[in-house]
Amino acid sequence: MQQLIDSYKRTKNLHHAYFFVGEPTQIFLELKSFLERNVGIKTSGSSDFWHGKFNTLNIEGARDITESQGRKDFGGAKKIFVIQADFITEEAQNSLLKVFEEPTAGTHFFIISPQEILLPTLRSRVQVISNVSESQSTSRTVLDMKMVERLSLVKEITEGISDEEKTKQDAITLLNQIEKEIYEKGVEKNSSVLKVCEESRLSLYDRGAPVKIILENLMLSI
Repeated sequence: MQQLIDSYKRTKNLHHAYFFVGEPTQIFLELKSFLERNVGIKTSGSSDFWHGKFNTLNIEGARDITESQGRKDFGGAKKIFVIQADFITEEAQNSLLKVFEEPTAGTHFFIISPQEILLPTLRSRVQVISNVSESQSTSRTVLDMKMVERLSLVKEITEGISDEEKTKQDAITLLNQIEKEIYEKGVEKNSSVLKVCEESRLSLYDRGAPVKIILENLMLSI
């Protein structure tokens, strides 16, 4: 959050879209404080401020947001949309992409999630601010695991999803960790493996994605 505060103090301008990664409730409270104190946005009882919370933001929800941001019933110079979501479907992200490519003047979007959830196309159009420390990421080094350990980790996640103790976001968190480890070993010599990661990420965003098959294929490829 300090990154946003410092940037605004220097420029007095807001980017049209931000993506915050970290503890959602804390980020939302800090964002509200920033908007009220620094930007002068009224966050309660104002048509200029919209906040939505979603376990999964689907295409219908994205379309509602798109329609709302296009209406002319706002009274202030800035229109603020805060999207708090654990997961956003591929269809929803593609719908929001059109808005982010040609944002309405004075409209600013803030997406908040506990983990990386954006597809590369949408991510490239937002400013990313991560509040996740190194200590919060998994301590396991996946690339150093034996195959039986990797597949056991996949089983733990997929069975947890079946039991509703975990979500698809846990699979994406694992993918994020693997990508991070690969980047640290060198992009050029591992470009083919990073391509597999990219394809896995796109597959995981499909509504009926076979998470177990996707993760097992990833583990066998890295």
